[in-house]
Amino acid sequence: APVEFDHAINYVTTIKKRFHAHPEIYRKFLEILHTYQKEQRGIKEVLDEVSMLFADHADLLKEFTFFLPDAVQSQAKAQLDIAAAKAEERAKQRVAQAKAVGKSTGPGTGPAPMMASPPGAAPPANFAPSPAGGMILPPPPVANVGSAQKRMPSVPSNIPRTPFGATKARSEDRENEIAATAQHGKVSFDPVRPPRRNELNTAQASQAFGRPKVVPAEPLQPMTTEIAFFKHVKAHFNRKDIFPDLYNPTIKRRHTPYEEFIKCIHLFGAGMLNKDELIQLLRGLFIQGNAPKSGANATNITGNSMIIQASNVLLSELEKVLIGRGPFTTQEKTKKFRAKYGSYSLRDYDLTELSKSITPSYWSYPNDYPIEMPGVDSDESVLKLLNSECFSMAKDWPEKGKNKLKSPESYDGVKIRRNIYEEVLCRVEDEMYEVDMAIERNESALRKLEPIAEEATRLRELEEKDGQPIGRLQYKLNLRSLNTIHIGSIARIYGDSGDEVIQHLLRNPLVVVPIVCKRLQEKDAEWRKIKTELAKEWKLALSENAKGSTDVKCLLYKREIEKSFATERLIEECQEAKSFATDPSKIQRHPATDLILPDFHLANADQQLALYQPHLSVLVSTMMPHKDAHDLLAAQFGGDRSKFSKLWSGFLAPWFGLPSSFESNESSKTAMKFSPGQKVRTTVGDGQIISIVADPQRYKVKFSFGVGYVHPDAIAHLLPSSSSAADVAGVDDAQLMQDDTQILFGTENIYLSMRLYMRLATMLYQAKDAIEGDGYTKCMAAIVDFITSKTDVKEFESTIRGITDKNVHNIVAIPALVQSCGDSMAKVVEEDVIQNLYHCSQLKLKDLNQLRSLSVDVTEEAVYRLQISTSANRVFFSYIPADVELQLSSTVASEKRTLESVNDDMKVDDDTKRLKTE
Repeated sequence: APVEFDHAINYVTTIKKRFHAHPEIYRKFLEILHTYQKEQRGIKEVLDEVSMLFADHADLLKEFTFFLPDAVQSQAKAQLDIAAAKAEERAKQRVAQAKAVGKSTGPGTGPAPMMASPPGAAPPANFAPSPAGGMILPPPPVANVGSAQKRMPSVPSNIPRTPFGATKARSEDRENEIAATAQHGKVSFDPVRPPRRNELNTAQASQAFGRPKVVPAEPLQPMTTEIAFFKHVKAHFNRKDIFPDLYNPTIKRRHTPYEEFIKCIHLFGAGMLNKDELIQLLRGLFIQGNAPKSGANATNITGNSMIIQASNVLLSELEKVLIGRGPFTTQEKTKKFRAKYGSYSLRDYDLTELSKSITPSYWSYPNDYPIEMPGVDSDESVLKLLNSECFSMAKDWPEKGKNKLKSPESYDGVKIRRNIYEEVLCRVEDEMYEVDMAIERNESALRKLEPIAEEATRLRELEEKDGQPIGRLQYKLNLRSLNTIHIGSIARIYGDSGDEVIQHLLRNPLVVVPIVCKRLQEKDAEWRKIKTELAKEWKLALSENAKGSTDVKCLLYKREIEKSFATERLIEECQEAKSFATDPSKIQRHPATDLILPDFHLANADQQLALYQPHLSVLVSTMMPHKDAHDLLAAQFGGDRSKFSKLWSGFLAPWFGLPSSFESNESSKTAMKFSPGQKVRTTVGDGQIISIVADPQRYKVKFSFGVGYVHPDAIAHLLPSSSSAADVAGVDDAQLMQDDTQILFGTENIYLSMRLYMRLATMLYQAKDAIEGDGYTKCMAAIVDFITSKTDVKEFESTIRGITDKNVHNIVAIPALVQSCGDSMAKVVEEDVIQNLYHCSQLKLKDLNQLRSLSVDVTEEAVYRLQISTSANRVFFSYIPADVELQLSSTVASEKRTLESVNDDMKVDDDTKRLKTE
C-alpha cells in the first residue's frame, strides 16, 4: 500500500544522499520503480534487483516494503527480511575482520586501523560487491556527519588542487574569491547536472512555455492570506474530534484528511472541479474529515456545532483566497463572457430597462452584471473608495436606427476631419515613433547587458588564464536581471528564433550574453543609420503635406459639394420641388454649394414656357466652358469614347446649341435627301414633308396629330404617295413652339445626366473665372491626368494647391463630378431611348399632352420634364409621374399672385451670385 507522502520523500532523499558518490545506484533504483509502475517487471524480479542493489544496507531493504501494494506485502517482507539479515551478518563480519587486522599490526607498526561503517551508512567510494557476495576491504573511508552525510574535503581549502580536465591547480579559496567578484550573477563550481531524460531542448521549451516576462523567471510566491489559510486547515485537521486516531501510535493511516484536502485543491487547479464542486467536497471534508467509525466523537460528528462553525470560517477564507488567483478567475471571466452581456462594454447595450440613471452622466450597474472586484489583499478602507455601483455614460445619446445608448466619448472629431495629408503626417509620426522606440528599447537592453557581458567575458578569460576546463564555472543571472522590454528587444532582433535565443540565454548566460550584446550593438548602429536616411524622407513628406493638412476647409467643402450631386440628393430635389419651393428652409444649404444650388418654383409666370407645376431651374449659357466639359467626359469614357461622341452629337450638342465636334471649326451639314410633298416614315410616325428649314437643318412634316419639325436622322424611308406639295401648302405654324424653347420628357438617367452635366459646366465656369493667367489650363491638365489615373489624389490636390489657392475645394471636387456624370451618361447610352425621345422633342409641338404621349410610347419611364429656354438662359426640370396630369394653364388668379410672391422671394441676383451670362 502507498505510504505517506513525507515518508516516501524522506526515503528517496536518504538513498540519493547515501549514494552521492555512486549516482548510478540512485538512477537504477528509480528505473526499478518506473518499470514496476508500468508493469514491465514482476514483483519477484523487482525484489531480486533491490536485494542486490542494497545488499549491504539492511535499513533500506526493510523500508522498501512500504512502496509495494498490500497484495504482495507478505511475500516482499519475507524475502527482504532474509536479505536484510544477510546484510547485517556481512556487516558484523567486516567489523570483526577490521578488529583482527588492527590487533595483528599493533600500534605504530602499520597503517591505521580501518573504521567500519555502521549499519545503514553509505559505503566508501571504491566499495563494490564481490561475485561471492563479500566486500573487498577499502582504504580508510570518509567519515559521515549525521544523516546528511556531508563530505569532508580531502585537502585544505587554501591548498591548490587540479580538477579533472584542468591544466593548472587552483585552491578553493581562490574559487570563492572569483565567485565573490560577480555582481550581476551567481558563480558556482559544482559539477554540471547531466541532462534528464525527456528534457526539452531550447526550441521545444520556447514553444511549450513561450516568452518569459522576466529573466531569470521568478518563482511564484504564495500570498500571506494563502499561507495563513493552509495553516488554519492543517490546525483544523489536527483536532482530535476530526482525527481521533491522530495520536494513536499503534494505528497507521494511509490517507489523512489533510492529504484529501490537498487532492481536492489539486483537482480544482487542474480544472477537473469547478468552484461549487470544490466547496461541496471541502464542506464535507471539513466537517466529517476522514475519521474511522470509532472514537468518542465519530458517531455524532456532524452534529458538533463547533466543528460546523469552524468549517464555515474556513470556507469563507477559501472564498477570499480564490478571488483573483488560479482557475477561479478564468471561470468567472468565462461565466461573464457566456452571459448575456458578453465581452462588450455596457455602453453597447440598451440599459433603459435594466439600469437606472443616477445622474446625467452615471448609470447604475444591472443586478446580474458580473463586477470584477480587487483581490483580498486590498485594505477595507481601499475597497470603500472603489466604485462598484455605477459607471459613466451619457444620457439620451441614442444611435440612429438602434435601440442602444452611445457615449459621446466615442466621437472622434480628429478622425472625422482627417484628410489624406493628415494621414501622411500621422504615418510619418508613427514611423518616427516606432523607429525611436525600437532604438530606445534596443539601447535599454544594451545598457543592461553590457556590464553582464563584460563580467561574463572577464570570468571566461580568467578561467582560461587559470587553465580550468570549459564549463566548470557555472554562471546564473540574478533574479529580475532582464524585464519584459529587454526580453522583447532581444527576441525582436532574432526574428522567429527570438524565443529560442531567450531559452539559450536562460540556460547558459555565460556564453550567450556576450553574443547577444554584440548583436544589439550592431543593430543599434544599423538602426541609427537608417533613422538618419529616413529623416530626409520624413522632412520632405512633412513639408509637402503640412499645408494640405491645415486646409480643413477644403476637405469639408469638398465633401459637401460631393454630397450635393449625389444621386439621391438630385432625385429628391426634383421630386420634392413643391416642398422646397413652399418652405425654402428645407433646402440643404452650405457655403460651398450656395452658388451651384438650383432655384425652386411652384410655377413660372412666363406663359410662353407653360410651366405651371412645381419645378427647379438651373442657369445655362453658351459662355460656359462646354468644350472643357466635353474633353473631361471624353477622357472619362476612355476606350468607349465613341459612345460619348454619339450621345454628344446626337443630343447634348443640339440641345445646348453647341457644335457636334470641337476638333474642327467647320459646321457639319447633313444632306437633305427628301423633297416637299413626299410621304415619309419617321421615328414618331408617318407624315408628309411640308417644307425644308435651313437653320437648323430640318423638315417640317405634317402628321395625323399635327405639324412638327423632324430632324433628318429621324426619317427612316419614303412611303408611296400621290399627293403633291400644293396639297400641304398653307399649314398653320401656330401649332409649333418657338425655336428658342425645347421640351423633352425623359427617364431618370437622362435627368441625372443633364443635372450633372449642368453642374460640371457651372463649376468649370466658376474655376475659370477664379483662376488668373494660364492656371486654368494647368488645372484642366491636372484633372485629365487624375481622371486617366496618371496621378493619385494627394498628388492631384497638391498640384491644384500649387497652381492656385482660391476655390481649391471647387476644383478638387470636379473629378468626382466627372466620374458621376460619365456613369450616368453611360446608363443613358445603355437605355438606347435618348434618340427617339429627342426626335419627339424636336417636333416643337405646343400640345404638350401629345408630346408626352409620344414620349411615353417610346418608354414608360419618361416621367421627367426637361425644358430649355435660350432667351431665359435656364434649364427647367420637373417630375411628373404617369398618374399625374400635365397642367397646361393656371386657372386661379390667386395662384398667380402667390407664384409671383414666391418667385420674388426666391429670386437672387444671378449676375453676381452665379454666372455672367451673355
